[in-house]
Amino acid sequence: MFAGFNLDLSSNLIRFNNKIIDFDNYKEIGEEHLNQQKTKCENALKSYIVDGTVDGTKLQNDWFPGVEADIFISHAHKDIELAQGLAGWLNKTFRLNCFIDLNVWGYADEILEMINSKHSDKRQDTDGGWLYDHKKCNTASKHVNVMLSVALQKMIDKTEATFVLNTDNFIQKYADVTYSPWIYTEIVCTELVRNKPLSEYRKEQITKFAHENAQQSYNAEYSAAYKVSLEHLTDISISTLCDWANNKTKYKYELDKLYLITHPLEMKKLEKVYKNNPSILIG
Repeated sequence: MFAGFNLDLSSNLIRFNNKIIDFDNYKEIGEEHLNQQKTKCENALKSYIVDGTVDGTKLQNDWFPGVEADIFISHAHKDIELAQGLAGWLNKTFRLNCFIDLNVWGYADEILEMINSKHSDKRQDTDGGWLYDHKKCNTASKHVNVMLSVALQKMIDKTEATFVLNTDNFIQKYADVTYSPWIYTEIVCTELVRNKPLSEYRKEQITKFAHENAQQSYNAEYSAAYKVSLEHLTDISISTLCDWANNKTKYKYELDKLYLITHPLEMKKLEKVYKNNPSILIG
């Protein structure tokens, strides 16, 4: 990850080019865009289950085969439609690929059911439901949560930027706490993950272009409060998004236009790279 952003969104509406834009209108674009990655994750999941047992190492190493994302969107479960709308707007406006944690945690229950059906003494209850061994279910849950947490952290590390979708659903702002363990995990990850220089991402893209040219919710019955800090993230707002979209600088990579606003010093470091590769880096 190069940059993390604390995106304060108090409304689904933004004013862009003297027009009011509703993120809800981009929800279908976002769903279609994100579902392509979701399908890849689902197909990968099936290959990791062997006789009711998850190949943990393979799952951690290969959880995102073929998924190339520029931006990781961290959001509250209640803000899934807003996250989809934002992803749709980013994809439509800048042709950027987004990833949300729902693509990971959405399959946690499915994995657990596969494991518990095989290893947790699944049996039918007298009322027609199903019973499992409590301790074995807890063991399965611990393994799955650890494996998916590692996979999620690897995705945050892999993407160039992380957008924390900061709404009242995300963090209780009066106390700076969240009741979601997944949100807490993602925020801490953005603080601890490798901060890779922008030039590292651009070198990979230069090679790529040169070659071409030659998203859970938690149990409401129990909750724990996690103290969080967003001080390590760069604050941006709807106004920043509009300035970004209005930036006419001719950089091929749309995120560079955002970094000109938020990380001007880092962009200066890339001047030599741009001078040496004008046809590749500047559209």
